[in-house]
Amino acid sequence: MVWVWRACLAILIAAYAGWLLWPVIAPLTDGGSFEEPVSALRSEAQRLGWALPSLWIASAVLYLIAAGLTAGGVGAAPGAYFLAFLGEVVQRLLLQSTSGAALTDTPDRIAAALAPLGLAVDPGPASLATLLAVGLLVLLTGAWRVRAGQALTRDWTRPPVYA
Repeated sequence: MVWVWRACLAILIAAYAGWLLWPVIAPLTDGGSFEEPVSALRSEAQRLGWALPSLWIASAVLYLIAAGLTAGGVGAAPGAYFLAFLGEVVQRLLLQSTSGAALTDTPDRIAAALAPLGLAVDPGPASLATLLAVGLLVLLTGAWRVRAGQALTRDWTRPPVYA
């Protein structure tokens, strides 16, 4: 049953990574060349410096790696996920002091995606809290314990044994 959780989490993490990279992928799906997203990314990097685009791409790639590792139940899955999460947190901190970001402005894209729902909460911290919760779920799948097929919750469901 744990493999179902791992597969669902892997799909969720891969979907988020794909959504992060969508500004680069979208011109390719519309029949454009590979040069369009590369030039857009290069122009943003020249305007803002290479830190934001590098963190943005590194986070998305690490999320994809974490999705694959989570699906396989590999012990490095939480490490890859939380490295990607840390990269995204640093990127968002850099975005607060940098204006003019278009491709790498994840909080604005999240706010635009959630605008039709009419939420009363700020989507920036709420999305980070959701990403943290997904990371904790990756930990709960038991991939880091190197015990095949046994989730951390299995130990919580048995009564304690007292000597």
